[in-house]
Amino acid sequence: MNERIHILITGERGKTLRFHFQRQKICILSMFATIVVIVLAITSIFSLSLFSRNRVITQELTELRIKASKSDEIIARMENNANAERSRLNLQITSLKLRHANLLASFEQEKDELLSTAVNELNQRSELIDNMMQKIGVKVSSNTSKKSTPNSGGPFIALNPDLQNELLDKADTFLETVKAVPLGKPVKGTITSRFGPRRDPVNHKRSFHEGIDFKGKTGDNIYATGAGVVTKAFRNGSYGNFVEIDHKNGYKTTFAHMKKFKVAVGDKVKRGQLIGQIGNTGRSTGPHLHYELLYKGKPTNPLKYMQVAKLLEPESSAK
Repeated sequence: MNERIHILITGERGKTLRFHFQRQKICILSMFATIVVIVLAITSIFSLSLFSRNRVITQELTELRIKASKSDEIIARMENNANAERSRLNLQITSLKLRHANLLASFEQEKDELLSTAVNELNQRSELIDNMMQKIGVKVSSNTSKKSTPNSGGPFIALNPDLQNELLDKADTFLETVKAVPLGKPVKGTITSRFGPRRDPVNHKRSFHEGIDFKGKTGDNIYATGAGVVTKAFRNGSYGNFVEIDHKNGYKTTFAHMKKFKVAVGDKVKRGQLIGQIGNTGRSTGPHLHYELLYKGKPTNPLKYMQVAKLLEPESSAK
């Protein structure tokens, strides 16, 4: 049986309203109403949440707009600073370029003046050296040659004379020539006995001294006076410990009464190279170096070669 629910509503005038509902329908309506209420409640809560979230987002957007505005101001300020710095650097670059051009022009002028002075000095020095070398019988060979060069050819183009290059070539040739010529002092000591006639220091008789004696202390260094090859290094009777250097150009130098050798036969030496030490070996009255210079087998006075060496101070051996 279907149960019914009766609802009576009585008015002020005695009228009565009657409503009849089935219980099942009432339950369905109640459930529907409950669902509607729940949905409305959920919707209200969600709406409140959305409203709150929207307000937060709105605040964040406002803050972002403010930050963006500040960033734009900073970027604009940085661009202005960059433009100002770029302008300043451009001015500096222009100034540096102008300064560089002025310095380059000044340098070129100074270089020309120095080169002109150097050429004049080189010319004077070259003439002086030529005269001195001629006095000691040394000929400076020229770089030019009339002989033809094998396996070469080509069209003939006349050479435009250039004084500067000519003098530089002459200087190079001179330096190559004098490398092997024995110039300068082999030791730092003073001369105690010169080349030529003298009274023998041992028997006091008149004799001819074929070299120069230099005073020194035992162990003082002895240097080669020119480039060459060591041909002798041994104990040589009255000469004591003895070294001979062949300079391959007709010149030979000998060093006697040495304490020690610093070279051996066959060694190639350069001017200024250490070859031994001063001693008192052989027929000697005290520590000294007996130095001889031979040209084509004949003793010659080393003193005039030392005079030439004064013009070539960097080339001299014992300074």
